[in-house]
Amino acid sequence: MSSVFSIQPSALSIQVSRPRLVQIASVDQLSAAAPAWDDLWRRSDSTLPTLRAPLVVQWLRQFAPRAEFHALAVEEHGQWVAALPLVRRKVARVIDAGALPLNEWSPSGDLLLDATARTDSVLDLLVAAMAELRWGLFWLDEVAVDAPRWKAFLAAVGRAAMAVHYHQQLRIGRIEIDHDWDAYKHRWSRKHRQQMARHARRLAERGEVRFSLLSQLAPEEVAGWMRRGFEVEDRSWKGAAGTSVLRTAGMLDFFTRQAEELARGGLLELAFLECGGRPVAFSYGQSAKGVYHSLKVGYDPEYASCSPGQLLRYYLYRRLFGDPPGATGVTPVPQWRAIDYMTPSDAHWKWKPTTYSVGRLVIASRRLLARAALHTYRYYWPYVRRLRRITNR
Repeated sequence: MSSVFSIQPSALSIQVSRPRLVQIASVDQLSAAAPAWDDLWRRSDSTLPTLRAPLVVQWLRQFAPRAEFHALAVEEHGQWVAALPLVRRKVARVIDAGALPLNEWSPSGDLLLDATARTDSVLDLLVAAMAELRWGLFWLDEVAVDAPRWKAFLAAVGRAAMAVHYHQQLRIGRIEIDHDWDAYKHRWSRKHRQQMARHARRLAERGEVRFSLLSQLAPEEVAGWMRRGFEVEDRSWKGAAGTSVLRTAGMLDFFTRQAEELARGGLLELAFLECGGRPVAFSYGQSAKGVYHSLKVGYDPEYASCSPGQLLRYYLYRRLFGDPPGATGVTPVPQWRAIDYMTPSDAHWKWKPTTYSVGRLVIASRRLLARAALHTYRYYWPYVRRLRRITNR
């Protein structure tokens, strides 16, 4: 029989031969369990740094300070091999559901899984614990259903006879880095190559052009650079619309604290494109396990004719492709293997990425209300989606 226990410091070091369930019922407990959580993150195939415990905690305190929180983890052979963070949200303003801790500002929720563990028994235990939570309904956004961890999870959901519905929300762009920049450029359209060359010339005519990628900032250096970057974003349409980071209460402080935590782990990547000493484009990025994630991008509309946002990507991608794998020196060079957009747009497709699907996964236990909510959503969602398409035309 598997057992359930509260987190105690000594419990995390006990060697066990069978999977054991760990229930985390508060943000403080998650903070206490950070070493075990982050050790699992390092062994998992998840590459987002914001899935690490300190950044999940930060997200919860910023966006869901009073919401009910549960994280389920499974321990095997003395280490955690699976974990899933869940926070309460209202569906249709009526029904309580368990959701991943993420939103349009920052993704900090995903399934963590050690693929070397006995996946079936581990996930069966995790899913069985989900079914016992009071919510009964689970509303999981931005799930990469084609990832091996989620495929294994869905197989466990099926074995538990829980109802499931999925629909795609986005297709995310991803560029595999083989460190052959010339071959990668050759895959672009001729028009895109010409545009990049033309925009680079136009920008150079307006002043000295400089690209910088800040990868080794100390935490105490972060605040000034973050403000400088988000001032660029604020000069764009987002500032005029009141949706920029600087014009949204509390968001500059949130991102600064997030970036400081990333800097402590060497996971922060701030990219700037300057013209005549003035920043004209900025990217707030994160990196882990050889994957660069683009979180926030902004550019100065005064330079729109030079496409500074696209030029920033050009110089950034060239830099990432140009870092040779296994290079050594005073400062370690990351062995870059991929670029993940996270926030796709029409402009991204010019860079010839592959894509993967993320979407909403709705799961219902055997409880009547949860099943009714899922079936209602399954029936009405096609009509809602069609109405949105008509409205946005």
